[in-house]
Amino acid sequence: MRQAALASFAAVIVALGTLSASISTAQQPQQAKSLQFEVAAIKPSDPKLGVGSSSSTSGGLFHMVNTPLKQWVKMGLSVSDYALKAPSWLDTARFDLNARLPAVEPGDQKATTNQDPKAEMMKALLIERFGLKWHEELQTASGFELVPDKKVLAQPATPLERLRGRGGWGSGATSFSSTNMPMSEFAEELGEILGRPVVNATHLSGGFDIKLIWSPYNDAARAEAKGFGMKDADIDNLPSIFTAVREQLGLRLQSAKVPSKVIVVDNINRQPTEN
Repeated sequence: MRQAALASFAAVIVALGTLSASISTAQQPQQAKSLQFEVAAIKPSDPKLGVGSSSSTSGGLFHMVNTPLKQWVKMGLSVSDYALKAPSWLDTARFDLNARLPAVEPGDQKATTNQDPKAEMMKALLIERFGLKWHEELQTASGFELVPDKKVLAQPATPLERLRGRGGWGSGATSFSSTNMPMSEFAEELGEILGRPVVNATHLSGGFDIKLIWSPYNDAARAEAKGFGMKDADIDNLPSIFTAVREQLGLRLQSAKVPSKVIVVDNINRQPTEN
């Protein structure tokens, strides 16, 4: 009798353990599946081609033509040129990409974010096809601090704009505009323009409406501006980026040693695996 009772008690314990394990497993959140191109064909670019380009189509296709591999890495790792340490040959190794984007599933949270999902797809592609490996380092670099000048002229976002959340933005070789943008994000945009890290030291909270017009900072930006029809005389009449930030926004860029996250490429193959 006693042995039967013990056996029955043991069976109950085992059943409870199994039930507990199944409940625990059911409560575990499922890991989000990484985004990947459905199909991706890569081939070396024709050396006779000129400037590279990229485009997406409404049919879910994504193309990159004659694009340096460095641009692929910058896109996949979401890193600025000044914050990337990689082999120099990445600037000259050019490839074409013909890829198909995955269909957007209903309720897909990644599809509703402001981040471009193609960056994650590119990262997965580089890992799988080029054997990309990297690590991050925090270094001190020569850059700028964004600080208030005598009087801040940048206009705080309106209550309606704050209610709507982060606004859109547009940028070009000589202009930048955004709605309800935090100063920390604006500092990052300035870093992209200047090619050096910019740290927000304004101590200004909330979002701001930013409108900025300046003279191209380098020859590449000047060529881009002329490509859009601007004449040399018009370009020369624009203020420098430093003057524009001070006069148009009431802020100032001051040289400083600033912390900067750097991505170091540890490995990347010169040729991709076969399609």
